[in-house]
Amino acid sequence: MCNQFRIPKLALIKQYLTEDLDLPLVEPKINDEEKDVFPNQTAPVLLYQNNQLQLVNKNWGYPSPVDANKPLFNARIERFYEPKPSMWDESFAKQRCIILASEFFEYAKNTYQADNGKKYHERYSFKSKQPITMIAGIYDHNNFAMVTTDPNSDMRPIHNRMPLVIEPSELRRWLFQNFTSLINRDSISLSVQKQPHKK
Repeated sequence: MCNQFRIPKLALIKQYLTEDLDLPLVEPKINDEEKDVFPNQTAPVLLYQNNQLQLVNKNWGYPSPVDANKPLFNARIERFYEPKPSMWDESFAKQRCIILASEFFEYAKNTYQADNGKKYHERYSFKSKQPITMIAGIYDHNNFAMVTTDPNSDMRPIHNRMPLVIEPSELRRWLFQNFTSLINRDSISLSVQKQPHKK
């Protein structure tokens, strides 16, 4: 379950989207700051709305129908294909977005003991080979969720799920078209780095 990613600076986002990918992005009205984002915090997501491709600030996590204090911030892509209806269905069908990250983080099952005697899970950072890692997302009103899928060979030793990372050539498919072919991420190569232990 991914619960942290880092937003790149706005200047880098704009350069990558408009110059590298040649996308017709509307001039963003968001803060130009690099920061780590956690559930229940605001982040810009890329979406097509009102006939415009734009960056819009939304809150990470859908309100939970069970516990208002625990937002649902990861959405399994397989859920859309199951017969039983889910709270994600309409968003998967009509309200898809792209989460832009310089990297995202995941905790492994392995633990270590810190100097303070406490046990912590090992932590890793992941990013694509592109200047910005694009992750599939869905949204509803002012909220968004990160889409997850089965792990590829880079993620599998560490975690049993992974964010659905999107290649630049797949961006339009995720936003506008049938996305069934994007479920399997075995072809995606991620850079993996173990984070320093807590002391």
